[in-house]
Amino acid sequence: MNKSLFTERILIKVAQAIRSGKKPFDKERLIDEITTDCFADEAERESWRPIVAQRIELLLTNEGTFISHIRHACRHCEEGRRRCTHVCPTDAIIHTDNGVAIDWDRCIECGRCVDGCISGAIVARSDFARVASLLIHSDEQPVYAILAPAFVGQFGDQISPSKLKGALLQLGFNGVYEVAMAADIITSREAEELVERFHRGDKFMITSCCCPAFMRLVEKTKPALVELVSNSVSPMIALGRLLKAREECKVVFIGPCVAKKAEARRPELQDAVDCVLTFKETETLFRAAEVDVASIGEDVPMEDASHDGRIYARTEGVTTAISRAVHRIDPTINLNAVHGDGIKECMTLLKLVEQGKLAANFMEGMGCEGGCVGGPGTIIPRDEGRKNANSFAETSSAVSALDNHKAEEWMLEYGKKVNLTTGREAGTKPVEAQR
Repeated sequence: MNKSLFTERILIKVAQAIRSGKKPFDKERLIDEITTDCFADEAERESWRPIVAQRIELLLTNEGTFISHIRHACRHCEEGRRRCTHVCPTDAIIHTDNGVAIDWDRCIECGRCVDGCISGAIVARSDFARVASLLIHSDEQPVYAILAPAFVGQFGDQISPSKLKGALLQLGFNGVYEVAMAADIITSREAEELVERFHRGDKFMITSCCCPAFMRLVEKTKPALVELVSNSVSPMIALGRLLKAREECKVVFIGPCVAKKAEARRPELQDAVDCVLTFKETETLFRAAEVDVASIGEDVPMEDASHDGRIYARTEGVTTAISRAVHRIDPTINLNAVHGDGIKECMTLLKLVEQGKLAANFMEGMGCEGGCVGGPGTIIPRDEGRKNANSFAETSSAVSALDNHKAEEWMLEYGKKVNLTTGREAGTKPVEAQR
């Protein structure tokens, strides 16, 4: 059984059932349709019914732990062939006689186990069904899609940013915005914060960047270093709050990241973004709604962000953006930066920071190798994603985040109404997200 096709079939059937508007929701009929579509053998269909039922329940209720393990689906892979264990960078996956367990003290919510499990037994909490429901009523309350910088080329070589924007509008979203615009805003804030810190005698700063898995790594494994982290929220949270300051609306983040699902639920941040979809989930939503993205016209341009905001999509992009902004604000500061490319590298660098042995004054951390373009919710290879992100960045009319006039206008109009800081205080333990 192909895990991807099986998962996609469940999502499509659930979305189509929601879009039909029929009530009450006939779960048994849905289970019959999915098992019939996926399995030719009657005995196999019966054995998979409880698995399909649990997957549907997880989609519809969107409750429980951030990561769930469906015991009926687990193949109990042999030692040395357990991909979920192999891909987990913090050794949070534990195998017991009763199956898989997750050590939440070690889990950084990166989602690698979800992507790695060959049988689909490990699943992340999904907003897929909720988004499908929101879009049905988007004429009553606006629903906005905000796209992570890594979106370029994810839906096909011929799918331009303009086509994708048009397709999302056709799907039912009332507007589509680049999160890269908020990356420009956060770049400016972090550059100013870094200059201020250095002037008061601080010698090191860690960017909050856009990676919640990296932030969880710092919080859980090196809590003493939290005070070195910028107090800015992520670009996703920033844009969500700005949109909600503008009007009453719902905000859906679309990106490559499973960890963003957990970030959006953190108590101190949950006011910003209502739902999170991966690129894979979004592609399935297009299919469920029978939206042919390739046939969409090119008449709705995507022109929200600078070059530097758009390169947040890949490793070193945040460093480049902040370095350029710092140099503009205070040319006397010499930024000597390092970047962690993937959790393993980040762990090594954080250990050196803790020991005072890192010959640098600024650190960027990316939980996925290659940066966001290497996330578990992506559709295309990370090298291709990096190339696409760089190419799209070159089309921007502004290079530096400080030259993005649209971001500047949004901050002038809505900036005073929103909190773009995390509320983190040095030495305090962060509030845990609801699992």
